[in-house]
Amino acid sequence: MVVTRVEVTPKQGEGMRDVRGDSARRQLLSDHGISASDVRSIVGFLIKSDISGEDISSRSNDLFTDPIIEIGSTNILAMSNSEIFPTTPDCVITIGFKPGVTDNPGKAALDGFYTIFPQATDTEISTYITYAFYGLPADCDSQWLAGTIHNGLIQRAIIS
Repeated sequence: MVVTRVEVTPKQGEGMRDVRGDSARRQLLSDHGISASDVRSIVGFLIKSDISGEDISSRSNDLFTDPIIEIGSTNILAMSNSEIFPTTPDCVITIGFKPGVTDNPGKAALDGFYTIFPQATDTEISTYITYAFYGLPADCDSQWLAGTIHNGLIQRAIIS
């Protein structure tokens, strides 16, 4: 069994929006009065399976990515791609479910995975979301920010 990482982020450009990032930015402003110039999002999938990373990568547009509006990468962190993220964000927070908590997006991805790869056995998929914050006030504490965007009872946050 190997673990394959697939990360998906909205494309940027004329007429393209990062809806998850925009929602987080607006909520931060309306709930806490904190203004960020931009928030970008990355949805991640960790796939533990006997299916090779190459096979998963070749079918990622069928399951994980909408190639019209999103960019997907396999076993490469989207944040490390300077074409996708040309500037360094002020703060990056990744949120995932704690062990034992039902990961509904992961379950949905697993259903699709078994449709595409019926030969897969004992596959597990977990999901996470990463937010990259730009233009935060200098006095904005990253620990506080992480606490405002995740539910500590069922999720954990990693700040980088």
